[in-house]
Amino acid sequence: MIQTRRVRTREEFEALKVGEMLACTFHRDVVYKKKRVRFGVFSVALNKYDTKEIILDKKDNVYFNYEMFLNGESNLSCAVIIEPQPF
Repeated sequence: MIQTRRVRTREEFEALKVGEMLACTFHRDVVYKKKRVRFGVFSVALNKYDTKEIILDKKDNVYFNYEMFLNGESNLSCAVIIEPQPF
């Protein structure tokens, strides 16, 4: 069973931990694994509290600023946490 939860508040973004699965939709294409995508499922690589950024992939430089998202100024359109549930 899989449970999903949309991330909408500053507190929810700040609570994201390294390794959590995050499904993201973007307004504009991002380059991920040499492909242009607008949707992807990422494992959170880093949560930078000081700059309010969530790093999704260090190698391809995929990230978003959640402060800008909350203000409606981000390339991020939607973020959903994917939580596997034990049987």
